[in-house]
Amino acid sequence: MARIVTVTANPLLDHIAEIPWRHGAVSRTAHITRVAGGKGVNVARVLARHGHQVTAVCLAGGHEADELARLIAADGIKPELVRTAARLRIGFQLSELQSGSVACIEDGFVVTPDERDRFVATIAEQVRGAELLIVSGSVPEVGMEDSYRRICDAAHAAGVPCWVDSYAKPMLAALAGAHPPALAKPNRQEYGVDPQPWLAARELHLTDGGGTVTVRAPEGRWRVVPPQVSEVNGIGSGDCWLAGYAHGRLSGWDIPRSLAWAAAAGAANAARAEVARIGPEDVKQLIDRVQVVQA
Repeated sequence: MARIVTVTANPLLDHIAEIPWRHGAVSRTAHITRVAGGKGVNVARVLARHGHQVTAVCLAGGHEADELARLIAADGIKPELVRTAARLRIGFQLSELQSGSVACIEDGFVVTPDERDRFVATIAEQVRGAELLIVSGSVPEVGMEDSYRRICDAAHAAGVPCWVDSYAKPMLAALAGAHPPALAKPNRQEYGVDPQPWLAARELHLTDGGGTVTVRAPEGRWRVVPPQVSEVNGIGSGDCWLAGYAHGRLSGWDIPRSLAWAAAAGAANAARAEVARIGPEDVKQLIDRVQVVQA
């Protein structure tokens, strides 16, 4: 299987409770699960469950960073943490079958110029010999808005394709750089009203929650209709899409087959409370219900 590096600039230590809950009342549970969170970590977890060798590069600080590294390693992923003076952010999720899910997460944390430089340098080192670099999610503070452009440049120098799933200024800076992402995956809101910046990406996957996904690539254009499922927790479904598509392409599949796997992976994630804890068997159960049509 492939060697892949994922990047999560703004990870979190997430706390998840599966309980019946209602506003204005105390909800008690016997157990709260701690999970390594963040979009790139989600991607890494699914790819590891597909048998790939994955390194997850993250910014993180404080005692929370030690727990993050432990949880990442427990999922069969190599953690590569660039330590920050500021502590890692914390999140909390409540999931319940009838009411859906609700999440509360901190915005981010302070990152110094030296920490930013070490982050990019660490990625440049880790990506050597990799087959794919996937950068996902937000950045923790405004001083990092140029970081994704620098990371794309580092991937280009190493001869490794770089996929970026982000939005706003960090994403626009990457798209405007000398070496824009080989693949970008905005949702409808992130795509906005101006498609021009996104033309820089060689391949574009425009998602719409559980709705139809439109894909543009040099090989053609496709419309992908994911299977309908009873949604329990949609958080992380876009990350599962990206991981599923990466698995297909790195396995030598053509684009339509890879897109079908991606859509089934996203739907499989939405149908369960746990985030990005799906494997090939979960995807196979839904693959025949995906529609992939060349546009």
